Amino acid sequence: MIIATHHEPAGVQVDRVSRRHVSNGMARSLGVILAALIAVLGACGGKDKKGKTTPGSSSEPGAAKDTELMDGESPPTGPASGDSASQSDGEAGSTSGDEAGKAGDESAGPATIEPPDLDLGAEEQKQRVARHLRAAWDSLRGTKKDPDRAIREARNALAADATSVDAVVVIAHAYYTKRLYDTAEVVLDMMYKERKAARSNPGVYYVYGLIYDRTERPEQAVLAYQKAVELAPSYRSAMVNLGKHYLRNKNYDRAISLYEQLTGSLEVKSAITWTNLGSAYRGRSADYPADSPRRNELLRKAEVAYKRALSADRSYAKAYYNLALLYFDADPFPELDGTAMDRLKRLERAKTYFDEYRTMRGADIDLVNRRTKQVNKLIKREQKRRKRAKQKKSGSDDDW
Repeated sequence: MIIATHHEPAGVQVDRVSRRHVSNGMARSLGVILAALIAVLGACGGKDKKGKTTPGSSSEPGAAKDTELMDGESPPTGPASGDSASQSDGEAGSTSGDEAGKAGDESAGPATIEPPDLDLGAEEQKQRVARHLRAAWDSLRGTKKDPDRAIREARNALAADATSVDAVVVIAHAYYTKRLYDTAEVVLDMMYKERKAARSNPGVYYVYGLIYDRTERPEQAVLAYQKAVELAPSYRSAMVNLGKHYLRNKNYDRAISLYEQLTGSLEVKSAITWTNLGSAYRGRSADYPADSPRRNELLRKAEVAYKRALSADRSYAKAYYNLALLYFDADPFPELDGTAMDRLKRLERAKTYFDEYRTMRGADIDLVNRRTKQVNKLIKREQKRRKRAKQKKSGSDDDW
């Protein structure tokens, strides 16, 4: 995997409707730009294409989906401070169908942007923008997101400072949350073109990454997340999503490095990050022979990571499935003392966690039934082998 360098956002194109209505000679005030854009969107009914919500998904639970925004974190405007206000993160795709189906921005208030308040002092302007941005990002967190409120708050921030790149990032993220992916991308494209400051803002690249993920452009998503992390090395949400791509691409060493940093110095102790770290260890262990100490070390680390995930969230289904898969696949599996775990014990552990996974919300029942059938077959085979061995041994003793 190539580390991203500075680049123009890949695949960036302003749609034809926006190109006709927004001239290249537009004033460079972000407030004016967004006012024109929203007017265009209103004229078009605000409709948008809805991308698939699971790009590149595999048939088995693996890495977490893209994280929209970690609790307590908003896209940093510069190098991140490395704060750890939260130890949990969420998965994208939680927008309800009703919310996603809204056309345009009906509840977000008037479509026009208020002109900047030129009477504000510099400090008052800064505080007002910060207050509205905090309220906007709060509206995009949790299970009951309110993207329309986020847009209203971002407009208020633009009214105080029409050059605020961060306010436009909020608007793009809000449209992304409404599943208006093309609209969100157009907002970022216009700002990226008009404002040089946007090219050094990690939040811009993070939201580009979210959009690329949801519109099945994984290569561009990787570049966008890499750029966000390059600009803000402690940007936890971007790191989680970048690590997801490393896992999918089997770039386990880089995934391990990211998730060890997240669960270590950045203190992200969520079930998602622990599960993805465990999967990175498990994937890397397959590169070593069965008798390799390094393989055994990685397998033990994977086991610990999955169990840490369960400690963080007993209802996180993927941790159960991946722990079951770890015991199912790793033959031999190392005990703490380095000896090989008894085969029947290993298979029964796998069955136990498959059974636990089946009871979890969102479990893939067809998948776990197939896996359970496989493990039951292996358990019966091992039990028969042992029975025959015992009978043979018993018969030999009688002959003696």
